[in-house]
Parts: sequence; C-alpha cells; structure tokens
Amino acid sequence: MAFAVLFWSLTIFILFNVAQPNENCNFDISLANGKVTETSSVFLGDNIEFECNRGYTLQGKSWHLGSGNILKRFCAKAGCRDFEKPENGFISAYGGGLRAVIECDEEFVLRGNPGTYCNGTEWIIPLGTCQKKSNPGDFSCDFEREDLCGWEASVAIPQPWQRVSAAFDFLKTKCIRQDHTFRSDVQGHFIRLQSQVHASRTSHFISPIYPRDLTLGHSLRFQFQLFMSQTGSKSLVISVKPFSMPVQDMWQSFRESSIKLIVSGDQGTNWQSHSIHIGEMETDFQVVFTVTEPSSLNGDIGIDDVEFIEQ
Repeated sequence: MAFAVLFWSLTIFILFNVAQPNENCNFDISLANGKVTETSSVFLGDNIEFECNRGYTLQGKSWHLGSGNILKRFCAKAGCRDFEKPENGFISAYGGGLRAVIECDEEFVLRGNPGTYCNGTEWIIPLGTCQKKSNPGDFSCDFEREDLCGWEASVAIPQPWQRVSAAFDFLKTKCIRQDHTFRSDVQGHFIRLQSQVHASRTSHFISPIYPRDLTLGHSLRFQFQLFMSQTGSKSLVISVKPFSMPVQDMWQSFRESSIKLIVSGDQGTNWQSHSIHIGEMETDFQVVFTVTEPSSLNGDIGIDDVEFIEQ
C-alpha cells in the first residue's frame, strides 16, 4: 500500500513538472480579427481552438492539440490590391484573394516568406523575393534563403535542426520568437535546434565549403549570432574541419584539434554575438555547429547571421 502511494505520488510529480511551461517564456497566442481559446491537460498538453470574427475566413486548422511548435493561423478577408509580377518569379492568388503565394523561376531561389494573407485592406506578411541560386564571393548567411546558403544538417530522423519562420511559426513555450536580422513578427528566419524525445545521436549543422583563400594574408574571424537560453549544462560546440574530412571522423578522432569554441549554459534571453578565429588553412574548409544529446535539452538554441570578418 505504501509503495503504491509512493509510486502514484512520484508519477503525478513527474507529469506535473514535465507539463509545466517555462513561466518566463510562455505567452498567450493571439489571432487578429478572431479569438483563441486555450486549455491544457497534464496528459494531452495544449488544446487550442481558433475562431475568426464574422466576415473573415480562418486559414489553417481550427484546433491544435499537443505541445511544441504551432503553425500560426490567420483570419483572412478579400479586398487587397493585386501584386505586380515580381522579378524572376510569379505570384498566384488563392481563395478568391484571401491568400497569395510566390514561386521562383528555375535557377532562382526564394528569399523570405513564401506566402501572405489579406486582412481585408492589406497583405499581412511581406512576400519574399527571388534570387540567383549561386552568389560567388558572398559567404554570409541570414538564413532567409530557402536553400540555407548551402548549410545543411547531418542525417537524423527526426531532424533536430530546423529553419524557423517568425511569420508562420509559434514557439509557445520558447523564449526565442524572432530572428536576429529583422526582429519582427512578420518576417525573418533563423535556425533552431529542436529537442527530440529519445534522440541520442550527436547533431551537426555544417557550413558549405569555404575556400582556403579566405584565410590567407590576414586574421579571419567567423562571427555568428546565438540565442541560447535555459539549456542547463548542455553545450554548443563550434569546430572547423578540412572539407574532405567527414564530420563523423572529425568528431570521433580529431575533435580536440578541430574545436574552436564551446558555449555552455544559459546565455540570457537575447541574441548574443560570438566569433571564432580561423588560422591559415591548408585546404578548403567547413565550420560545424554540434550539440550532443538533443533529447535532454531544456531550453532554446538558435543560430542566425553567420559571416566572416577580416581583422
């Protein structure tokens, strides 16, 4: 009997603590020209219902069940002006003028938001633009481009490294809600590490191949913007490796010689600038962000606005 009481007391304690959102970062979801009804359950998580005012049409499902990222909903109404044809792409209207989507011509890639909604008088979200897929000599990235400027994540299922849109994604219990570039609720993208249940694999986020010439004749720094809040003892590791070395080999056999910086613990609730020095390289190279044990993360890790700075 005493064991049963202890068991259920411990179970309730664990469920209660797991289900509790971060009070410092939790926020109420709003819906312009509509209303949101939120309830929560220890067992089912968030239960959110969306309803638009009379004359508006809800864009997206009328409910959300569970926790984690939530796609934003919009209350739309026709009445906005037509878009002019963009350079290197075209815009299609849907739902009788409620929604507009931009698509790029071949050899071009979208930078910015892929779609927008009309609120009856104006388009709510600024549409993106179409850029050339390759841009030689520009090694910076604000992650506005859909191709991530050539950055990619190591293979993992599910994939913890995600490109997040400030315009379309709710991060209900997360401190990080806006990117570093725009700091806006209607535009901007960044890379976020999403913790995954039972994910034990080390997760790498890997740059495109940078030319060795970047490191010749001057002191070079790689600068990035980091949001790292309430991550406990977890660490973000920044390394540099020769382009020909597989990232798994770097991590397993050459970790100590490759690591340039380790950032650990809570860095506050604002974007912080960090940089690493890169000496003269013998070959072309890549920069790698690494986090171990993403399943045990308790907080946010976001990356934005990476660039090289000559000194």
